[in-house]
Amino acid sequence: MNKEKILGIASAMLLGAVTAQYAYAADDTGAAITSAELTTPTTVFPTDLVSGASQTQLANYAWRLFIASMQQTSATLQSGAGRGVGDGKHNFIQTGATPAVDNPLVFESFYHRTEAFPYYTTSKPASPINALPTYYTFYEDASDNKQALTVKGQNYVYLDETNQISQNLLYYKNSHNPDFPVLFMAKVNQQETEYALSSDREPPSASKSWDFPDGVVEVKSAWRRVSDIKNSDTNKYHQASATYFVSDGENAPVAHTATFALIAIHIIQKTANYPEFIFTTFEHVDAVTRNSSQAITDPAYKTEYNNLSYQTPDTDPHTATANGAYYINEQGQSGKPNKLSTYTLPSKGTISQDYTTVVQPNTIISEVNDVNNQVNALVQGLDSDNVWGNYRLKGVQAVPTSDSDTSNYYLANIVVESSQPGIQLFSGVLLNGGVPQAGTTTATKDVLYFVNCRGDKGSSTCVYPTESGLSNSSAPSTYNNVSLGVTQDAAVPAPKYNMGGCQGCHGAAQQLGRDFSFLANGVGGKGKELDSVAASDLSLEAIDAHNTKMIQSSGFDL
Repeated sequence: MNKEKILGIASAMLLGAVTAQYAYAADDTGAAITSAELTTPTTVFPTDLVSGASQTQLANYAWRLFIASMQQTSATLQSGAGRGVGDGKHNFIQTGATPAVDNPLVFESFYHRTEAFPYYTTSKPASPINALPTYYTFYEDASDNKQALTVKGQNYVYLDETNQISQNLLYYKNSHNPDFPVLFMAKVNQQETEYALSSDREPPSASKSWDFPDGVVEVKSAWRRVSDIKNSDTNKYHQASATYFVSDGENAPVAHTATFALIAIHIIQKTANYPEFIFTTFEHVDAVTRNSSQAITDPAYKTEYNNLSYQTPDTDPHTATANGAYYINEQGQSGKPNKLSTYTLPSKGTISQDYTTVVQPNTIISEVNDVNNQVNALVQGLDSDNVWGNYRLKGVQAVPTSDSDTSNYYLANIVVESSQPGIQLFSGVLLNGGVPQAGTTTATKDVLYFVNCRGDKGSSTCVYPTESGLSNSSAPSTYNNVSLGVTQDAAVPAPKYNMGGCQGCHGAAQQLGRDFSFLANGVGGKGKELDSVAASDLSLEAIDAHNTKMIQSSGFDL
């Protein structure tokens, strides 16, 4: 683990453009966000938080990551110079003064997973650092043959993911186009890109792990097409011109451009004090819509599996007890204490593949809510219509634990981890990387199993359900998912904790030597298959087949 800290300024002039540098200043104290931080341009990310931070300190640090991510860059579609670093001219309030800005924001100009982990069969592509985006990917043709695809001349916001880690697609039923899904994008900062593309970098494995340097940042964002939004003011969202792909199932996917609205964002960072990463996630206040009775009307997911099994053990009912004060993530709430609430999970057996409206457990803790209120009040005091006043932190994870009663144990974003049968209240391990598995016997060949291997209290082992006819040869022997003390090129130590939420889910990647990064699955030319939206004129059967194919392409995605 690289614990070196370098004091200095993180911007330099190179050929007249701002270029990202790595600056490691003193540990952040987690103090409250100030107006000065919102009105002063920054070219650096916070690099670490004091050890033993409270939930309030963690929440303030998360907001500093968000503020740094939303700075405007000098990069353009004519020049990639200045990618990944604020231009030093526009502050946080200014980038939120209008729904869209002229240049990509810092997180948008980070390096896409298909740049940092490109698909290739012979020579590794040139470094993407400060270059215009070139996306190295592939698709499978109608005969399931892999076809390389190099995409140039497209937007920095490049939405090549259609589903939530191979489990379901997410929709807004009450929209102008209820059949168009939420789309996703994963990007990394320059530090991770250079690490991954290093000439001596070998693919990671459980016996020879990666250990990212401190300062690595990964970002996962969720987007809706602006023209589809019906029950929300589109001026309340950050918007960007984005590229997505449409497929007719026969020919190569075709690039389309439209204006999209940011509805959620994960920002995770590795630091010296928190080597298991700091996991933060933010939601737009209208990510969930309700009727006059406060019942949730959108969004809704469609699973790609039709049967749910548990191994914790495999008996109903299954429950999860979570700590929190609020379930609605909106301004104006205050005064509620944290408390434990128990939720009954969906029963095992047949699962509907029709629209299932999301539910919101009471997992937003009072400390996070109070920090949100303080930051939102600052933003709105400076600019009452600022778009950043409509985004709120959902929670933060930094220190793994097996105690499911702790705050933020089940950290999840309502539009990134939407499915309660799947990963909304996640703990344990992801069998097959969470990808549903078809039965192998005559009686089960049409059954697509998702095995929720949770590791509830009192459980000890994890195996496939016997009724599925699936092989259990690779089933894990423990529900623990997070190890401590990972070092470069050494075997991953035995996992110590069964962590829940985002950190526990990413622990699946850590156990494979990828240091919490699902994206690292694409190293060595393996890349990431391009997800595309099914053409609207296809039959329902063809659309379902297309979505299933996209699901199967996304194992171990972020």
